[in-house]
Amino acid sequence: MFDLHPKLIDFNLKRLKFLMDKFDNPQNTLNNVVHIAGTNGKGSTATFLKEILEAHDLSVNIYTSPHLINFNERIRINKKIISDKTLINILEEVEFKNNHNPITFFEITTAAAFIAFKQFPTDINIFETGLGGRLDATNIIENKKLTIITKIGFDHEEFLGNNIKKIAKEKAGILRKNVPVIIAKQSKDEALKTLIDAAKEIKSKRIEVNKISKKTKLGLVGDFQYENASTAFTAAKFLIPSISMSKVRQGIAKTSWFGRIQKLNNGKIFNLRENVTVIDGSHNQDGAIVLDQYLSKKSLGKWNIIIGMLKNRDVKDFVEIFKNHISQIYAITIPKSTNSHSALDIKYKLDTLGFNTNVSNSLEDALIKADNKIPLLITGSLYLAGHALKFNETTID
Repeated sequence: MFDLHPKLIDFNLKRLKFLMDKFDNPQNTLNNVVHIAGTNGKGSTATFLKEILEAHDLSVNIYTSPHLINFNERIRINKKIISDKTLINILEEVEFKNNHNPITFFEITTAAAFIAFKQFPTDINIFETGLGGRLDATNIIENKKLTIITKIGFDHEEFLGNNIKKIAKEKAGILRKNVPVIIAKQSKDEALKTLIDAAKEIKSKRIEVNKISKKTKLGLVGDFQYENASTAFTAAKFLIPSISMSKVRQGIAKTSWFGRIQKLNNGKIFNLRENVTVIDGSHNQDGAIVLDQYLSKKSLGKWNIIIGMLKNRDVKDFVEIFKNHISQIYAITIPKSTNSHSALDIKYKLDTLGFNTNVSNSLEDALIKADNKIPLLITGSLYLAGHALKFNETTID
């Protein structure tokens, strides 16, 4: 897949529409499609919603990205990750019908999800956008039951612009006339206004968010997850008029989402550590703010961090937000990622913040160097989070 379709981002829906025509547009025959866009919280919101729905004995298909360890994680069919056999059969058919026409990696992946979900129908189909909204491959779906916009922030500015209003407009591109929308709590007033105006313009009724009590047990770590859980609960309440609060609580307590403020059991990572070890795929300023809040609340003193980031991320701006919690930084190049900042480049950028950043040859090298008596955070990229989980022989099912 990587060899056939380089991971390029090219906003153009014509290629995928042309391909899906050859399959009689399965994306427009799916039951109760819930479409989610946003900068932060998409995956958590989608997973909370999935668990709530399944607690009510509804069957759910869900499409998310990126994967952390195995490609199959992107496509989940009724509680199970798509099997290798099913996925390979679908991808071979997609490649055959595409007939070597130009198409991106994400478009091929999305095509596979559309076909898989039609082959294995469920009560609800949840789709998370990859990037943006208006021109995202998932947005060729016309028949939607509900749309959700999670928190808007700055990310992928090279594609979406560095203006929050422009970014919000792109995300609002998933809205459809007369299809209700849930807009999650926004940290930027301009983003909220832009989203509300876009919904009014096309007569998309806005559903107010019903808040989950802070006393409710969540399966995911961090106070910010109450916002995602509240958004998911509101969506579930719309989809299930006779919703059971006990089943809601059961679902959100069960929710897990790998690589998002994920504490490894007893801090152990291949027996190289015995202290607190947290893996988090945050890579933008909003993610850094969440990390700062989490580290402040934990009150464990200074942390060591292992960091790797992609070249389209601002390393210095990211780390500066939670720098007061850092004792020592270990920079690494993300393995098997051609778009990764080099460890040396990260060092040059972070040393300007007053750190003497250590350049490490690998994750294992950094883990060996890091002081075992100090808690450790591995962060900066979902790709690094996935690498760390794979190194730890974590399984995702």
